[in-house]
Amino acid sequence: MLLTIILPTFNDLKRPLTLKVLDSLMGLDVIVVDTPSDDGMESECKKRNFTYLKSTALNRASRLNEGIKAAKGPWLVFHHPRSILSPGFKEELLSLDKPSWGAFTHRFDKHHPLLNFTSFWSNRIRGDLSKIYYLDHCLFTHQDLLNGIDTPFGTDDIFEDTIFCERLQKVAKPVRLQSTSMTSSIRFKQNGLYKQALMNQFLKIGYKIKMDRKLMNKIYEKGLNLNQRYKS
Repeated sequence: MLLTIILPTFNDLKRPLTLKVLDSLMGLDVIVVDTPSDDGMESECKKRNFTYLKSTALNRASRLNEGIKAAKGPWLVFHHPRSILSPGFKEELLSLDKPSWGAFTHRFDKHHPLLNFTSFWSNRIRGDLSKIYYLDHCLFTHQDLLNGIDTPFGTDDIFEDTIFCERLQKVAKPVRLQSTSMTSSIRFKQNGLYKQALMNQFLKIGYKIKMDRKLMNKIYEKGLNLNQRYKS
Protein backbone atom coordinates (compact mmCIF):
# COMPACT_ATOMS: atom_id res chain seq x y z
CA MET A 1 0.00 0.00 0.00
CA LEU A 2 1.35 3.42 -0.97
CA LEU A 3 -1.09 5.34 1.24
CA THR A 4 -2.63 4.70 4.64
CA ILE A 5 -5.55 6.63 6.10
CA ILE A 6 -5.48 7.13 9.87
CA LEU A 7 -8.91 7.97 11.30
CA PRO A 8 -9.13 8.79 15.04
CA THR A 9 -12.62 8.26 16.44
CA PHE A 10 -14.55 8.61 19.67
CA ASN A 11 -18.31 8.27 19.90
CA ASP A 12 -18.48 9.22 16.22
CA LEU A 13 -21.16 6.87 14.93
CA LYS A 14 -23.65 9.00 16.84
CA ARG A 15 -22.86 11.79 14.36
CA PRO A 16 -24.88 11.79 11.09
CA LEU A 17 -21.86 12.32 8.82
CA THR A 18 -19.75 9.43 10.10
CA LEU A 19 -21.13 6.64 7.90
CA LYS A 20 -20.62 8.87 4.84
CA VAL A 21 -17.02 9.39 5.93
CA LEU A 22 -16.46 5.64 6.28
CA ASP A 23 -18.15 4.90 2.94
CA SER A 24 -16.00 7.53 1.20
CA LEU A 25 -12.88 5.58 2.21
CA MET A 26 -14.00 2.18 0.91
CA GLY A 27 -11.25 0.33 -0.95
CA LEU A 28 -8.42 2.24 0.77
CA ASP A 29 -5.99 1.13 3.46
CA VAL A 30 -7.71 2.59 6.54
CA ILE A 31 -6.73 2.34 10.20
CA VAL A 32 -9.48 3.44 12.59
CA VAL A 33 -8.07 4.21 16.03
CA ASP A 34 -11.09 4.19 18.30
CA THR A 35 -11.56 4.92 21.95
CA PRO A 36 -14.57 2.62 22.37
CA SER A 37 -17.90 4.17 23.28
CA ASP A 38 -20.23 1.26 22.44
CA ASP A 39 -21.37 2.89 19.21
CA GLY A 40 -20.65 -0.08 16.92
CA MET A 41 -17.55 1.31 15.25
CA GLU A 42 -15.70 -2.02 15.32
CA SER A 43 -18.55 -3.71 13.46
CA GLU A 44 -18.70 -0.97 10.84
CA CYS A 45 -14.94 -1.29 10.26
CA LYS A 46 -15.21 -5.05 9.75
CA LYS A 47 -17.91 -4.51 7.11
CA ARG A 48 -15.52 -2.29 5.15
CA ASN A 49 -12.34 -4.33 5.72
CA PHE A 50 -10.72 -1.49 7.69
CA THR A 51 -8.13 -2.12 10.38
CA TYR A 52 -9.73 -1.44 13.76
CA LEU A 53 -7.49 -0.51 16.70
CA LYS A 54 -9.16 -0.41 20.09
CA SER A 55 -7.42 2.36 21.99
CA THR A 56 -7.31 3.42 25.61
CA ALA A 57 -6.21 6.91 24.58
CA LEU A 58 -7.97 9.80 26.28
CA ASN A 59 -7.30 12.34 23.55
CA ARG A 60 -7.02 12.58 19.79
CA ALA A 61 -3.27 13.25 19.77
CA SER A 62 -2.63 9.84 21.30
CA ARG A 63 -4.98 8.13 18.83
CA LEU A 64 -3.15 9.71 15.90
CA ASN A 65 0.26 8.72 17.30
CA GLU A 66 -0.95 5.14 17.74
CA GLY A 67 -2.13 5.11 14.14
CA ILE A 68 1.28 6.20 12.90
CA LYS A 69 2.96 3.30 14.67
CA ALA A 70 0.55 0.82 13.06
CA ALA A 71 0.71 2.27 9.52
CA LYS A 72 2.61 0.54 6.73
CA GLY A 73 2.16 2.91 3.81
CA PRO A 74 4.88 5.49 3.08
CA TRP A 75 2.21 8.19 2.69
CA LEU A 76 -0.07 8.88 5.65
CA VAL A 77 -3.32 10.86 5.65
CA PHE A 78 -4.63 11.96 9.04
CA HIS A 79 -8.34 12.04 8.38
CA HIS A 80 -10.65 14.24 10.43
CA PRO A 81 -13.64 12.16 11.64
CA ARG A 82 -16.13 14.77 10.41
CA SER A 83 -14.56 15.64 7.05
CA ILE A 84 -14.92 14.11 3.60
CA LEU A 85 -12.14 14.31 1.01
CA SER A 86 -13.09 14.99 -2.59
CA PRO A 87 -12.63 12.29 -5.26
CA GLY A 88 -9.12 12.26 -6.67
CA PHE A 89 -7.34 13.22 -3.45
CA LYS A 90 -5.30 10.01 -3.47
CA GLU A 91 -4.07 10.54 -7.04
CA GLU A 92 -3.15 14.17 -6.32
CA LEU A 93 -1.22 13.21 -3.20
CA LEU A 94 0.64 10.35 -4.84
CA SER A 95 1.61 12.64 -7.74
CA LEU A 96 3.99 14.55 -5.43
CA ASP A 97 7.52 13.87 -6.61
CA LYS A 98 9.24 13.92 -3.21
CA PRO A 99 8.48 13.24 0.46
CA SER A 100 6.29 16.12 1.64
CA TRP A 101 3.77 17.10 4.26
CA GLY A 102 0.78 19.40 4.21
CA ALA A 103 -2.99 19.52 3.97
CA PHE A 104 -5.94 19.54 1.63
CA THR A 105 -8.02 22.64 0.90
CA HIS A 106 -10.66 23.29 3.55
CA ARG A 107 -14.32 24.10 3.08
CA PHE A 108 -17.43 23.69 5.21
CA ASP A 109 -20.52 21.65 4.40
CA LYS A 110 -22.67 24.80 4.70
CA HIS A 111 -22.38 28.18 3.03
CA HIS A 112 -22.40 31.29 5.20
CA PRO A 113 -20.24 34.43 4.96
CA LEU A 114 -18.56 33.68 8.30
CA LEU A 115 -17.93 30.03 7.44
CA ASN A 116 -16.63 30.96 3.98
CA PHE A 117 -14.28 33.52 5.53
CA THR A 118 -13.11 30.98 8.12
CA SER A 119 -12.16 28.55 5.34
CA PHE A 120 -10.43 31.33 3.37
CA TRP A 121 -8.43 32.30 6.45
CA SER A 122 -7.60 28.66 7.23
CA ASN A 123 -6.36 28.03 3.69
CA ARG A 124 -4.68 31.29 2.69
CA ILE A 125 -3.58 33.04 5.87
CA ARG A 126 -3.11 30.61 8.75
CA GLY A 127 -2.23 27.83 6.32
CA ASP A 128 -0.26 29.17 3.38
CA LEU A 129 1.38 32.04 5.28
CA SER A 130 1.78 30.72 8.83
CA LYS A 131 2.16 27.06 7.79
CA ILE A 132 -0.40 25.86 10.35
CA TYR A 133 -3.23 23.62 9.16
CA TYR A 134 -5.82 22.03 11.41
CA LEU A 135 -6.93 18.40 11.28
CA ASP A 136 -10.17 19.31 9.50
CA HIS A 137 -8.01 19.97 6.43
CA CYS A 138 -7.02 16.29 6.63
CA LEU A 139 -3.27 16.53 7.14
CA PHE A 140 -0.78 14.28 5.36
CA THR A 141 2.89 13.42 5.47
CA HIS A 142 5.44 10.99 4.11
CA GLN A 143 6.86 8.60 6.68
CA ASP A 144 10.42 9.72 5.84
CA LEU A 145 9.72 13.12 7.39
CA LEU A 146 8.77 11.56 10.73
CA ASN A 147 12.16 9.99 11.38
CA GLY A 148 13.35 10.97 14.84
CA ILE A 149 9.97 12.41 15.90
CA ASP A 150 8.61 10.14 18.63
CA THR A 151 5.13 11.62 19.07
CA PRO A 152 4.42 13.79 16.00
CA PHE A 153 1.10 15.04 17.44
CA GLY A 154 2.40 15.55 20.96
CA THR A 155 0.33 14.45 23.95
CA ASP A 156 -1.85 17.50 24.71
CA ASP A 157 -5.65 17.38 24.75
CA ILE A 158 -6.00 20.19 22.19
CA PHE A 159 -4.07 21.80 19.31
CA GLU A 160 -2.41 18.48 18.45
CA ASP A 161 -2.60 19.53 14.79
CA THR A 162 -0.74 22.78 15.52
CA ILE A 163 1.96 20.83 17.35
CA PHE A 164 2.26 18.49 14.36
CA CYS A 165 2.67 21.40 11.93
CA GLU A 166 5.20 23.18 14.14
CA ARG A 167 7.31 20.03 14.31
CA LEU A 168 7.11 19.28 10.59
CA GLN A 169 7.95 22.91 9.70
CA LYS A 170 11.44 22.21 11.01
CA VAL A 171 11.82 19.42 8.44
CA ALA A 172 10.22 20.76 5.24
CA LYS A 173 7.81 23.36 3.85
CA PRO A 174 4.18 22.22 3.68
CA VAL A 175 2.09 21.82 0.53
CA ARG A 176 -1.62 22.60 0.29
CA LEU A 177 -3.29 20.38 -2.29
CA GLN A 178 -6.33 21.47 -4.30
CA SER A 179 -8.49 18.46 -3.43
CA THR A 180 -10.98 19.60 -0.80
CA SER A 181 -11.74 18.50 2.72
CA MET A 182 -15.42 19.24 3.34
CA THR A 183 -15.92 19.59 7.09
CA SER A 184 -19.04 19.44 9.22
CA SER A 185 -20.02 22.81 10.72
CA ILE A 186 -21.58 21.08 13.73
CA ARG A 187 -19.65 23.16 16.29
CA PHE A 188 -20.88 26.39 14.72
CA LYS A 189 -24.41 25.03 14.44
CA GLN A 190 -24.69 23.86 18.03
CA ASN A 191 -22.78 26.69 19.71
CA GLY A 192 -23.85 29.48 17.38
CA LEU A 193 -21.76 30.90 14.54
CA TYR A 194 -20.35 33.94 16.28
CA LYS A 195 -19.97 32.35 19.69
CA GLN A 196 -17.92 29.52 18.16
CA ALA A 197 -15.82 31.95 16.13
CA LEU A 198 -15.01 33.98 19.25
CA MET A 199 -14.22 30.83 21.21
CA ASN A 200 -11.80 29.71 18.51
CA GLN A 201 -9.90 33.01 18.75
CA PHE A 202 -9.86 32.85 22.55
CA LEU A 203 -8.37 29.36 22.45
CA LYS A 204 -5.70 30.37 19.92
CA ILE A 205 -4.61 33.10 22.33
CA GLY A 206 -4.68 30.54 25.12
CA TYR A 207 -2.34 28.30 23.14
CA LYS A 208 0.10 31.16 22.58
CA ILE A 209 0.23 32.10 26.26
CA LYS A 210 0.51 28.44 27.31
CA MET A 211 -2.86 28.22 29.02
CA ASP A 212 -3.60 24.84 30.64
CA ARG A 213 -4.41 22.48 27.75
CA LYS A 214 -6.90 20.33 29.65
CA LEU A 215 -8.87 23.40 30.70
CA MET A 216 -8.84 24.71 27.14
CA ASN A 217 -10.13 21.43 25.76
CA LYS A 218 -12.80 21.21 28.45
CA ILE A 219 -14.06 24.62 27.30
CA TYR A 220 -13.91 23.52 23.64
CA GLU A 221 -15.74 20.25 24.17
CA LYS A 222 -18.33 21.39 26.73
CA GLY A 223 -21.79 20.26 25.68
CA LEU A 224 -20.53 18.63 22.46
CA ASN A 225 -18.19 15.78 23.48
CA LEU A 226 -16.94 15.35 19.92
CA ASN A 227 -13.35 14.32 20.67
CA GLN A 228 -13.48 13.68 24.40
CA ARG A 229 -16.26 13.42 26.95
CA TYR A 230 -16.76 16.15 29.53
CA LYS A 231 -19.69 16.84 31.80
CA SER A 232 -21.75 19.87 30.83
